[in-house]
Amino acid sequence: MSKTFDVTLNAMIDETLGDWADFLADRVGVPRGPAVALDTDLSATLQADRLFRVGGDPPTLLHLEMESTSHLGMPDRMLRYNVAATAANGGALTRSVVVLLRPEANASDLTGVLERGTPPYLTFKYGVVRVWKESTAALLAAGPGLAPLAILTNESVRDPDAAIEKVHKRFRGSNVPELLSRQLIGATFFLAGLRYNNAQVDRFRLRFDMTLEDSTSYQLVLRMGAERGKLEGKLEGKLEGKLEVARSFLLRLGTKRLGPPPVAILARLQAVTNPDLLEPLAERVLDAATWDELVSGL
Repeated sequence: MSKTFDVTLNAMIDETLGDWADFLADRVGVPRGPAVALDTDLSATLQADRLFRVGGDPPTLLHLEMESTSHLGMPDRMLRYNVAATAANGGALTRSVVVLLRPEANASDLTGVLERGTPPYLTFKYGVVRVWKESTAALLAAGPGLAPLAILTNESVRDPDAAIEKVHKRFRGSNVPELLSRQLIGATFFLAGLRYNNAQVDRFRLRFDMTLEDSTSYQLVLRMGAERGKLEGKLEGKLEGKLEVARSFLLRLGTKRLGPPPVAILARLQAVTNPDLLEPLAERVLDAATWDELVSGL
């Protein structure tokens, strides 16, 4: 997900953690309860989008991933995150949910069930929320923290002016603090870019111009744009660091299972520039008979 949406969504969840925890708990069928945000660093190579502890009966961990683009292999990632989150938190029950923000994020393997083997020796179930199929009214009713997602539904896209008025009215309700209202309006503005054209987004901006000026998320993204070159340099450095960790981790596991990799294999691994391509290979080490078989998907 782009950094703009990543920053916006995380700020939105931080401000309304209870709304999100209740929404996700209902989706996976676990009891509601007080929510606490947990560390998302699960291992040297895994970092979840969000992780909550919900104090229901019984207590549950909720693992959340949010996607705005489509790519195969997400169920495998969800399983790895789920297992790592459980291990990192004393074996607590962990339920996973992926929230797809727009139709372009859908993928054919996101069925809600991942099975391994024939017949299956492992079945992993996870929740899938396709925001565009949700009811605008239901998202508005779920709490102010979910209201920014209401503009991403198909229903809202068919009548964007009416949708933005409904969202604005929800934020201006008597039970929404003024500061929170301004932050959520800023989040709504940025999320609109996922489903609306530039002219429509600009109309939203004009509608909420004064409010956006007071939004810390709005100001943050403006600063991000002003310093884009500097940030891109830093991000490239972080990406290279993550890539090196993923590559080293895979080589350690692979060497222990398959022996030292041939020079040609090392060259193929060195040529990979996306750490997300290496992470799934570590899980396949135990099933591969040779290095060639392990990296056949690269």
